[in-house]
Amino acid sequence: MITTRITFLLKDKGLPAWQANALKQLCGYFRSIFIFYNLSRGKHTLLSQPLNVLSLNNSAEQLCQIAIEGLDAELACMVFTEYLSEHAILLSTSHRQNHAAEQLFASHPAFSLPFAYRWDYTSHVGFADKRSALDYLAARIAPGQTDKLLAQFCQREDISTTALPNRVALPHVMSEVVDIPVLTVIPLSQPLDWQSVCAPVSLLICLVLPQSLNRDIVMAMTRLTRWLIDDLNAQLLLDAKREETLKGILLHVMANGNEER
Repeated sequence: MITTRITFLLKDKGLPAWQANALKQLCGYFRSIFIFYNLSRGKHTLLSQPLNVLSLNNSAEQLCQIAIEGLDAELACMVFTEYLSEHAILLSTSHRQNHAAEQLFASHPAFSLPFAYRWDYTSHVGFADKRSALDYLAARIAPGQTDKLLAQFCQREDISTTALPNRVALPHVMSEVVDIPVLTVIPLSQPLDWQSVCAPVSLLICLVLPQSLNRDIVMAMTRLTRWLIDDLNAQLLLDAKREETLKGILLHVMANGNEER
């Protein structure tokens, strides 16, 4: 079955009742299932049930997603994208790249972190083993000090595995090889055995933090690690097919978490 997704920010008025009803009406034109996610609140419901949608208390600047599953999901995605581009702030959609996403990340408070960071993204076919993956991460993050960072990754893994039960691995260390936090995200097309009791991983989210941490950095990373524990949240990342979707969700979580606002 085809599944498509549209990720967007709500505007100043949030999601009013008339808009929830309009989205329900659009659902009726297609033979697909529509799920509405309020990622900011960590809740979801059927989009065809407007009262349930309204019960999520969807407010301004919250990050939402519509997942569409069905034989006509691609056509539905195009129609819903055109509608949402007029009534919300579009972050990403399955059928085309959003070239304005980086400008949105740089300017919108929903993605704003109160410290400098480095984002690094690449997709990868797959690694031969866990050690190869850690070596690759170390080389990307600290090309001049790969051996030192690799040793730190390995020492961290010796303490306890960084694999989560939901097919995500979260290798993370504090290191003198960086002076600002580095977030490296790598979706894998082939699952990788992380040498743990958990399932093979399909997504690497690597955090390398500087030795000198402030409260803002600690809070952002705590929000992210807590959010990743939830299986549904991890699945949203595993289902993301575009860099701007992954980056938008992760930045929003670090900036806001699932706080009731």
